[in-house]
Amino acid sequence: MAKAEEAHLRAYKSYSKRMSDHVAVALVVYTLALIFLVTPTIESSGTSIFPYFVLVLFVGAVIPPCRNLERRWQALDANAHPGDGLETRYFADRVKLWVAAIGIPAVLAVLFTVF
Repeated sequence: MAKAEEAHLRAYKSYSKRMSDHVAVALVVYTLALIFLVTPTIESSGTSIFPYFVLVLFVGAVIPPCRNLERRWQALDANAHPGDGLETRYFADRVKLWVAAIGIPAVLAVLFTVF
């Protein structure tokens, strides 16, 4: 019985750790989407390195908001009380994160294709 409880406690991850995992995977997905969706649509008349500079700028632009999201969840998790409704906030932030990780590259690909 004690081993089962101990295994359950080891398997539990706090909201901040789970959000940190989601942020890390979302950044990888975002970067891959930029590489395969956006970079081919960027036309460069001169050098061929220009699309990669734009890629670095787009990745660099989303890192601070992602870090702020992680810090927010560290603070929320540290001050959490039972019944605070963290599950609802966690779900909402997770949905926003994934919509942004998939949506931003898709919108950028369309914009670079059209313009």
